[in-house]
Amino acid sequence: MITNSFATARNVTELAGLIAFAREAAAAAASYLAEVGGGPVEREYKANAHDIVTAHDRACEDRIREVLLANCPDARIVGEEGGTREGTSAVTFYVDPIDGTSNFATGNPLYAISIGVAVEDVLVGGVVNAPALGMEFWADDTAAYLGTKRLGPNPERALADALVLTGFPGLRDLCEDRSFAERERLALLESAGAVRNLGSAALELCFVAAGWADATTLTSINPWDIAAGFHIIEKAGGSIRTWTCSPGDVDGAEAIPPQECPAYVACTSEKRYEELDSLLERVHASRCERSLRNEGAHHE
Repeated sequence: MITNSFATARNVTELAGLIAFAREAAAAAASYLAEVGGGPVEREYKANAHDIVTAHDRACEDRIREVLLANCPDARIVGEEGGTREGTSAVTFYVDPIDGTSNFATGNPLYAISIGVAVEDVLVGGVVNAPALGMEFWADDTAAYLGTKRLGPNPERALADALVLTGFPGLRDLCEDRSFAERERLALLESAGAVRNLGSAALELCFVAAGWADATTLTSINPWDIAAGFHIIEKAGGSIRTWTCSPGDVDGAEAIPPQECPAYVACTSEKRYEELDSLLERVHASRCERSLRNEGAHHE
């Protein structure tokens, strides 16, 4: 059992325990989904028709929380469906019970259970379990794995030969400034070798970590979607840059934990794609300008 002493004890055995608990929790959810089967399921809607949830999302998160709290009763849990449960220890679990719910609801196998582990806001582990694919990506504090196979290092390719995974522009981008979003999308399509959208940020990050794609980027995302994948990419030898897309953060997101930032570019190696970083810089600047303009209008 992990207690408050972990905040100061942070030894290898306790770190290994946290990863094991996360993997156990993800496996419990995967077993539940295996019982459910792979066919289309009934869906409900949250904020809008593009934001869906199923009863299985909630059931999976219940099972995940049960395992995590049985082993780490003082932990903080940030979950997509159950919200934030505050804890008294330095440990945080970021939980997405089904990342890619739209895929899952239609019987598409590209979905995954994602659990990131942080201590004092620093990621130390992560697991992305894709039950329909029979794949478990995970990382401890030293390396990343697909099952028992260690991931990385991965080859470096020019952007003209690269496969980029992204859902940009998303609905928010199009609603905020359609012409800007469409122009940037066209520029990306022209500069990259190929652009695809898997419909699951967690899987996109893991595919990059595995070297199956060269980069992935999104501009509006939640911590539970990316925490595990961020850690897996880092331990596979990849690189990540994040943006807050908020006024006052002109230099990016140095003061905020990476998993708490809504925009990022992640690459399969230390090589950065200047065109992708520049794209996010422009999105960041556009949103900051818009926010400041709206704030000024509000005070007039």
